Amino acid sequence: MRPIILSAIAVIAMSVPAAAAPDTPMTQNGVDAVCTGVGSAKDDPRWDAYPVKVVFSNGAQEFVAGEHVTLSRGGQTLVRMDCDGPWVLLRAPAGKYTLSAMLAGHDGDGRSADFTTAGPDAKQQRLDISFAAPQKDQTAVAGR
Repeated sequence: MRPIILSAIAVIAMSVPAAAAPDTPMTQNGVDAVCTGVGSAKDDPRWDAYPVKVVFSNGAQEFVAGEHVTLSRGGQTLVRMDCDGPWVLLRAPAGKYTLSAMLAGHDGDGRSADFTTAGPDAKQQRLDISFAAPQKDQTAVAGR
């Protein structure tokens, strides 16, 4: 009975995104990832060593945060994380990947992009993910 319980716990753990601590690299399934892009931490020279820089913005070209991010390859989920910053940096083995993202509280407004990386030592490429710009009444409410 214990193996069944442990298997169930493992399945649940894989389906829940890790809350990425800001500016703290983490590794899932052989992929290094970090959530950053806020304040002076965005200027950290360590971030230049990540071959993929995903930048989240809205239609008004403003950075957004609070993304649920999933990275997959060949139908297998490799990274699931929640990010409270506008950048996700990735270092992964060479190959083709799909990154999917959804803003917290905006169900149905998901975005995805396919990309290829030459591996962990490749030159950094930027992947821009843009969500709909906030409506004027949403901006007014957020400012109160």
